[in-house]
Amino acid sequence: MRRRIKPLLISLLFLIPLVISLNSASAKDIKNEVMKRTSLDEQIVVFCLKNCTGNERKGYLKSFTVEPMNNGLYHVVGKAALQNRHVVKRPMEFIVYDHTVIVNTLGTLNPDDCKLRIDDVFVENDYHNIFTTMLQNHGNVVGKVEKIPNCRSFLD
Repeated sequence: MRRRIKPLLISLLFLIPLVISLNSASAKDIKNEVMKRTSLDEQIVVFCLKNCTGNERKGYLKSFTVEPMNNGLYHVVGKAALQNRHVVKRPMEFIVYDHTVIVNTLGTLNPDDCKLRIDDVFVENDYHNIFTTMLQNHGNVVGKVEKIPNCRSFLD
C-alpha cells in the first residue's frame, strides 16, 4: 500500500533530485553517476541511521532515472530504500524484523536552466504511517524548485 504525501522533510535533500516513470524503455539509469558525483547516497545513509530501527538498519539509493519528455524537459524518478532490520545472532541467528520503506520522489527537470520541480512524493510499505507522518511534520517540498548544478552532465 502506498500513501501520497504532500508535506515533506525539506532538510532531506536526498529527496530533491529523486523523481518519474521507470516503465519506459527510454528512461536512463543514472544511479551510479549520482552516487559518484553527489553526496545523495551518504545523505540517505545518515537519515536512516537517525530514523530507521534495528542493528542491521540500512538506507540506500535504490534507483534514479531520467526520461526525456516531448517538450524538452525530463521526468526524473528516484527511490530511496530505508531498511529497518534487527537480527539476533546468538545462540542462533534469528531475524526479529526486516521491513523496508521506499520513498519515491517524482519531478520534472528543465535542462536549460537546470531547475528541478518536485511534482510528488509518496511512501510505499510504510506500516502505521511512521515515515509518512515523520516527513509530513517537516514541511512541504512538493512544488518546490531546486537548482541542480551541472545537470546536463547527467543527461548526456
